[in-house]
Amino acid sequence: MLTLYASEHAPNIASPDTVAHRIDRLLEFFGGMVAWDVTKSTCAAFVAARVKGLAGRRPVKVETARTELQTLGAALTYAYKARKISKPVFVTLPGKSPPRERWLTRSEAARLVAGALGFSPVEFDRNGKVKKWERVGAPSYHVARFILIALYTGTRHEAVLTMRWGVNSSSGWFDLDRRILYRRGEGATDTRKRRTPAPIPDRLDPHLRRWRTMTNIGPCEYEDRLTRRQKTGWARARDLAKLGSEVTPHTLKHTSITWMLQDGVPIWEVAGFTGTSEDTIRRTYGHHAPDYLPAARKAFRGHNLGRNLKEKA
Repeated sequence: MLTLYASEHAPNIASPDTVAHRIDRLLEFFGGMVAWDVTKSTCAAFVAARVKGLAGRRPVKVETARTELQTLGAALTYAYKARKISKPVFVTLPGKSPPRERWLTRSEAARLVAGALGFSPVEFDRNGKVKKWERVGAPSYHVARFILIALYTGTRHEAVLTMRWGVNSSSGWFDLDRRILYRRGEGATDTRKRRTPAPIPDRLDPHLRRWRTMTNIGPCEYEDRLTRRQKTGWARARDLAKLGSEVTPHTLKHTSITWMLQDGVPIWEVAGFTGTSEDTIRRTYGHHAPDYLPAARKAFRGHNLGRNLKEKA
């Protein structure tokens, strides 16, 4: 069933390599089973094995195993619709993790950029503001560029890393003449991770024009190639900034959305700019907006609270 899904369906979606990777992990556990062996207990055992470290691999979070099981469920549904199995087989998923809410203050973001450039704070005042910096390593300019682009645009980690100069079909790109960023290549299939175009922010534009003169392929290139991951460089910048391990590259998208809401940008506009659904923004970030639950806030003003209730009683 997984092979069928990989060969017939996966090549037609936007990220076949990602699906192939998930199928490899699924086959390491379910490869010797038939479809009817996919039960609540085997799904739970798969999650436990992945969290512990399946087949000698590094342990993963429950959310990663959950995503892989979703791929298994999609493969089984595809097989049923293709009449390869006689009845549907349902996958039991672990509970969904609560949404991450960690976002950076502006001073933390500045420390992160400084960390990418090789600086680390060595002295703080009583309010936590940095009083003294020390350069402790060589700069990683591609990491600093990644941080600034993600903060200013709210674009996802993978999309930022693959951004190029000029139109192309394989990934997103910057149109500096029209001041528009395209989060996916020309003709590429869109996914649920909506990679919609957006205007280049005023503060980011001069940085991009300067970086264009310093790089050949895209802003996040390193040694004449685009980086696929920021694990080492990101971890180093975060450590030098003295931030915790809960700060991940995805934290930058959270931060961008949170800052816009705190500045009073309407939810619908934030959704359009970042390529995130309005429902997700309301559910995950809505409490950061200054007009969050305005009716409830106004209900506790004045001296008339409860008067109508007493009169009715």
